[in-house]
Formats: sequence, structure tokens, C-alpha cells
Amino acid sequence: MMIRTSRPLVLKRAFFGSSKPQSYSISRVLNGSPEQVFDIVSRVDNYKNFVPFVEDSFITSRDGGNLPSGAGLKIGWNDITERFVCKLHCEENRNVYAKSVELELFETLETQWVFSHVSTSKFPKCRVDFKLTYKFRNPLYNHLSSMFAPQVSNIMIGAFEKQLKQQQR
Repeated sequence: MMIRTSRPLVLKRAFFGSSKPQSYSISRVLNGSPEQVFDIVSRVDNYKNFVPFVEDSFITSRDGGNLPSGAGLKIGWNDITERFVCKLHCEENRNVYAKSVELELFETLETQWVFSHVSTSKFPKCRVDFKLTYKFRNPLYNHLSSMFAPQVSNIMIGAFEKQLKQQQR
């Protein structure tokens, strides 16, 4: 005689969205050279002067070519404040990659900027490919941020575009 036991089928699903980091990418062509855009993005210590939500910004270390290799930010939004330090990898006039190493609010936070020259007849232009990857430690924050991250990414790249225009005056 054979006895059959049945096991309940268990489906696993995250209560609020995915357990994977979220990623958002934006590409824009800016009126400026890759050198000009790289200069603005790599000067992390200046972010406090023009990037929304950034309350403080600083460079902690530089590589042999005097490019930043470590930096930090203090960001704030409403009652949420986070201070973190990033490792940077900069290839002059080509890209800036930042990965946060000291986090409380986030499990993962990375940005990547890639700059490339766009051929034009008279004025220099730069294609900027920006990617933001993050995951909050709190799943509720991940869920809520998924509704706002595209807008925040647009605001961020818009701040750098505005800074470029101001430097060109």
C-alpha cells in the first residue's frame, strides 16, 4: 500500500517589489565637450553648490593623476538624511563610476557616468549616459522610490546640465 502525502505549494514573492537593486538609465546630448562635463561630474566636492538634495560633498582621496578616488555626500530629503562615502574610478574625460562603501539607509548605491564626443558642425557636444543603481535596506522605501526614481534621475542630470550652462557664460 502506498501512502501519499501532499505538501502545500509555497510561492515566494517579495511583499514590496523586487529584492534586486533598481536601476535607471538616462542618455542626453549636452552642449559642451566631454572634458567640460567630466570636469563638473568629477568635482564631487562642488555638488553641494548645485545638486538638489545634497547638503554636503567632499573628496577624501585622489589617485596618482590627481583625480578623485574617494568622495562623500550627505543627502537629505524631508526627515531622511544619509551620509556616505564612495570609491570612485575616473577615466579622464571618459567616465566616472562611484560605488558607496559606507551606507545605513541603502544596501547598494552606485552611479556611472559615461561621456562621448558627438560630432557637430560648429559647437562641441557630449553624449552623457547616466546610470543609477540602488537598493534601500527597507523594502517599503524600495517600493516608494520606484515611483519617484525616474523623476529624481532627471532632476539630477538636469542639475549637471544647468551647471554646465552656468560655467559656459
